[in-house]
Amino acid sequence: MRKIEKELLSDQAYRLLKNKIELCNNQHLSIRKTAKELHMGYSPIREACQRLHQEGLLTGLPGIGYFIPQIEMKNIIEIFEVRKVVEKHVFKEVFNSLTDEHLIALSGYITKEINYLKQKDIKGFHKYDKKFHMLFFKIYNNSVLINLMKNVMDKYYICSYKTLNSINKTENVDAIEEHESIIKYIKQKNKQRAIEELMKHIHNSEERIKKGYYH
Repeated sequence: MRKIEKELLSDQAYRLLKNKIELCNNQHLSIRKTAKELHMGYSPIREACQRLHQEGLLTGLPGIGYFIPQIEMKNIIEIFEVRKVVEKHVFKEVFNSLTDEHLIALSGYITKEINYLKQKDIKGFHKYDKKFHMLFFKIYNNSVLINLMKNVMDKYYICSYKTLNSINKTENVDAIEEHESIIKYIKQKNKQRAIEELMKHIHNSEERIKKGYYH
């Protein structure tokens, strides 16, 4: 029971720290201070920091501790280099396996995105944006690529929070319309156009992030 409780505390600390990372740049993260702020023990915070460091969401310096990294253009470029290669490959491989049930799920995610956008809930919006993209990886069923994509998407959302910094921007509406266009060509069983729309969507997402970075 204590082991289970410890694991749950570690997961909770992980989620809370990830939220903190999304909002801050280039800041030292004191484990003891953070534990006090979150009313949690030292151990779950330390374990969460180690996990986030392994995922590349925190940087660490021996003897000093962990830092919330500053978003740089290099980070954005690297994220989208991976997305363009990996997402295209997975989408091409699973395209012929997509069913009406999958299309219903994708459309449902878009409906959720629209609802959260109306509520100005950026986290809810990103949750279902992630589900949209991750569906193809779940169908492909390669655990290494699934974990890679989850990590890449986490980094993408952190960039998004720190650069766009607003739920009111029309860029989010554009992203929804791009998702709808991908579904349109899946329904038509037009593989080439569906791939083109996916790549266009990823390219546009990169441009939106870069635009936010420069502003």
